[in-house]
Amino acid sequence: MSNSTRWTLVAILIAVNVISNVVLGDAWLAIVVSSVTGVGVVAVVLDYLLRGRSEN
Repeated sequence: MSNSTRWTLVAILIAVNVISNVVLGDAWLAIVVSSVTGVGVVAVVLDYLLRGRSEN
């Protein structure tokens, strides 16, 4: 996965998180969406840190 793809994915996950929190408010579904997108962001950042930034 290239760095630009990686950071685009992080941006999309954060945007989904923000939009779902605005739209859903305090609903239980907002908690689920926040958890899933949060895990996704952490996974992408860990992938970046573990594999390094010099990947082609």
